[in-house]
Order: sequence, then C-alpha cells, then structure tokens
Amino acid sequence: MKRRIFTAIFILTFAFFTSNAAKQSDEIKRMGIFISNFTEQGMYEIDINSIGNADLVRFGIAHNVINNPKSTLKKCALPDCEYGPSLMSGSSVAQSVKKYFDMDVNNRTVTGQPEAIYDGSSYHFDARQWKDDTIYYAEVQDVRRERGLVHMEGELYNLKHKSERPAYFTAIAKPYKWQGKNTWSILKLSVEWKEGD
Repeated sequence: MKRRIFTAIFILTFAFFTSNAAKQSDEIKRMGIFISNFTEQGMYEIDINSIGNADLVRFGIAHNVINNPKSTLKKCALPDCEYGPSLMSGSSVAQSVKKYFDMDVNNRTVTGQPEAIYDGSSYHFDARQWKDDTIYYAEVQDVRRERGLVHMEGELYNLKHKSERPAYFTAIAKPYKWQGKNTWSILKLSVEWKEGD
C-alpha cells in the first residue's frame, strides 16, 4: 500500500515539474519571438523614453511588410503611383505599434530612407525597401523578473544560418495584455556585437 502511495506521489510530482518546465520553455520561446519582431528589421537599440514617432511609424510599417503582408499590404491603384507601389492603412501601423510598444503613434509622413508618405488614411511606399537581406532572430537564454519587469538576455542568430551568432542582446519588457492575451511591451533593447562581427 505504501509503495503504491509513494509511486502515485512520485508520478504526480514528476507530472507537475514536467508541466511547469514545458510552460517555462514555451514562455521563453514566445519571448524570443517577441524580441525577434524588433531585431528582424534591424532595430538593435531601443529606449522607450527617447524613441521618436518616425521610428514607431517605421516599426509599424516594417513589421507588417515582414509578418502580415497578405492582410495589410495593398497595391497602389493610381496610374503613376509617384509615392511608391505599396499601400498600408494608418490603422494597421498604429495597431502594431500599440501591440509591441503599448504606445499611441501619430500617423505622419516619414522622410529619409526608407520613405513613406501619409495621405491622411494610408501610407504610400515601396515595400521592397522595407526588408533586409539578412534577418537576425533572438534566442532568449536567461530571464529574470524584478519589480514587475522582465529582463531577458540571449544571442542573435542569422535566420538562414542558425550557427551564425554575431551578437548578444539584453532587453527589458513590461508584462502586458494585448487583446486578452498575455504578452510584453518593450522598454529597452540593446545589442552588443561580438568582436570580429
């Protein structure tokens, strides 16, 4: 009888720790995906206290060009399309900014390269200019929680060549609910390139 009770307790304890480990592993993967939404478009230094509106607009456009082209990217229907062949609604840009930064963006034209012209409801641009040939994703390797914030550390890796890991990163994020789901909003991100890279 005692043996059966011991076996049952052992099985329950093992199941509990296995389930807990699986949840932690899943959370770390989701954190990596979260950070990759910034690094995949070359955003390697972020400070929420000093980020500009143009940077937020650029993030919103690039995020959708890379991750949601079918639902957010449209072709310009004008004969000449002087501002570029691609269109994206300002609401799509604002929604992406709100999701990842928990900030409201002012939809306005951004100049320089890449450029996006805002007409009051949509952005006009050339989507080909908003993608990099080399994309770096983030692998979170260490997580700690302090004063309600999440601190993440890890490495960046080349999406096409995963053994190529040219940089370390540190990030701070705030736990955040987006459309009823638990996620994070970025506060700081810093990347340190390894010597020789």
